[in-house]
Amino acid sequence: MTWKLALINVKKRWQDYAVLMMGLVVSVAIFYMFQTLSVNTTFLEEVIPTVAIVGFIFQIGAVMLGLLTIVYIFYANSFLLSMRKKEYGMYMMFGAKKTKIKQMMTIETLSIGGLALLIGTFVGAGFANIMSRVLMKMLELETNAYSAFSTKAILITVAFYVILFIFTAIVNNLKFSKTKLLQLLNEEGTSEKYRPNKFKIVGLTLVSIILLAIGYWVMAHLDKVGQMGIVIAMLTITFGTFAFYQALFPLVVNLIKNSKFSKKNLRIFTLSQLSFKAGSISRVLGMITMMLALSLGAITVGFGFNHEKESSVAFYQYDVVSNNPTPEIIKQIDNLPGVKDKVIYQVKEVGDKTYYLYDELMAHPLIVDKSRMDNTVVVGGFSETEFVEYNEFNEGDVYSYNNDSLGEVLNTLGNLDNAYQPYKADPEYHIVSQADFDQVEAPIIEKYVVRLDNFKDGLTQLKAINQLETKRSDMEQFNASSKYSLYSVMSGMMNGFMFMGAFLGIAFLAMLASCLMFKILTGAHADKVRYDMLSKMGVRKSLLLKSIAQEIGVLFIVPALLGTAHVLFGLKMFESFLANPYAQLWLPFSLFAVVYLIYYVFTVVLYKNIVLKKVDR
Repeated sequence: MTWKLALINVKKRWQDYAVLMMGLVVSVAIFYMFQTLSVNTTFLEEVIPTVAIVGFIFQIGAVMLGLLTIVYIFYANSFLLSMRKKEYGMYMMFGAKKTKIKQMMTIETLSIGGLALLIGTFVGAGFANIMSRVLMKMLELETNAYSAFSTKAILITVAFYVILFIFTAIVNNLKFSKTKLLQLLNEEGTSEKYRPNKFKIVGLTLVSIILLAIGYWVMAHLDKVGQMGIVIAMLTITFGTFAFYQALFPLVVNLIKNSKFSKKNLRIFTLSQLSFKAGSISRVLGMITMMLALSLGAITVGFGFNHEKESSVAFYQYDVVSNNPTPEIIKQIDNLPGVKDKVIYQVKEVGDKTYYLYDELMAHPLIVDKSRMDNTVVVGGFSETEFVEYNEFNEGDVYSYNNDSLGEVLNTLGNLDNAYQPYKADPEYHIVSQADFDQVEAPIIEKYVVRLDNFKDGLTQLKAINQLETKRSDMEQFNASSKYSLYSVMSGMMNGFMFMGAFLGIAFLAMLASCLMFKILTGAHADKVRYDMLSKMGVRKSLLLKSIAQEIGVLFIVPALLGTAHVLFGLKMFESFLANPYAQLWLPFSLFAVVYLIYYVFTVVLYKNIVLKKVDR
């Protein structure tokens, strides 16, 4: 009988449970996606061979998502319990025991959870298949090592969520056991009272401002503070954020409520709604703000890593360096778009010694980085690359690490070495006359050197050249030191980081917005009486809808603004290994805004359907 009644309740309130299940399906799907990516070690080794820890990173992401899912489930269950409290109270009035009601609650929780787990696993497999294809396309690689369906990933996902659902059911039962019958019947008639303490408000406000200021300053000057600054920033900003909401949010709402601004339309009602919930909602907003900052930061930094592909090879003056190229390689060189200049040097090599003709270097100067010659460095430790011609040579000059050679000239000559042969242990570069050059007993090497207007425009030809060079040498592609080889490796790393950052961030954002949504919806059933009363008093439905949109809008906008401020200051921490962490911020922020806006609209619609259910349309 208990099973039948529980399943009837699920069917009767299917629309309400569907909201919970949708969030769970998303959580399970993304969790499974991360698991299947992390257990496909062969796939990860092929895709991102230089990042052995990438599987562990996916596992960490999955665990963090799981922890956030726990918060989400408790908020969602709080919403559902608030919906059912009066109903459970009526059951008890008719003689039902708490034990039977708890059994019914457990069956409902496990039924919804089990269905969400089943659907989420299949959806996750689809996500994983799509995301792996996206990742492969980004990396321009082909592999058959990936499998969207993984028995190990399924077992891990099922085990985690079954334990989570059982734990949730136990907590719900304990919470229900402590609730008295009168509380169940009269829950909707209670509201939170806000009694401000002036001294507490002033103190917390000052503390929050000081803590946030310290945290922001530390993040902006992390190069001076050191690694300990990360811990300091996390602590000060976290406590500062909660103090900020605890002190200012309720106070500002009440100040506005008592001003002339509140006298128009239903503003006084909207502000009163916020003040009723000020105490509890401030703590939730603090948590949402911090996690939102982490999720948006993950997306932003992930995209920031993707922009580092070009800067990672910016110190390469030359786009192509090929010794005695084959006809196939020469054909690809001739097809390169936007060639800035092309030079053919005649050189000879004897062991680690390389001989260049003085006349050729004077006619076709080397390209060196002026900033390195001048020791010019910008904030964050990145040199501003500025390539200039250099031909201040004399016949008989020798450049090596064993004398006082100009470091940048030596570096440039090193970049002209064959990238598809092992590094020279002790290189020497001799600038000699034609007569001395002729006396060197070694075959002449024709060194083709090409510079492009835009490196990325020639990626197709550069990839072909790299494959041809790798094929005729004994060196693996990822061990070669050519500009394209390094770009290819860095592209794999950065795309991998972008992939992880973006999807971890989006997953966190979706779960956070869901938590906020359910926290707002939890009080919706208590608000029905107020909206019904306003409707009976003759208030237009359009004004009621406007009030709902404004109230929920405040609860969404406030954490978004403060979280964005956290991210903008937090990006300063990444200047030590990202050339420009603020580059193209519009992309991750736009993605965040779209997801956040969708959840806002969805919350408004659900809230409206609950509180205006009795209002004539």
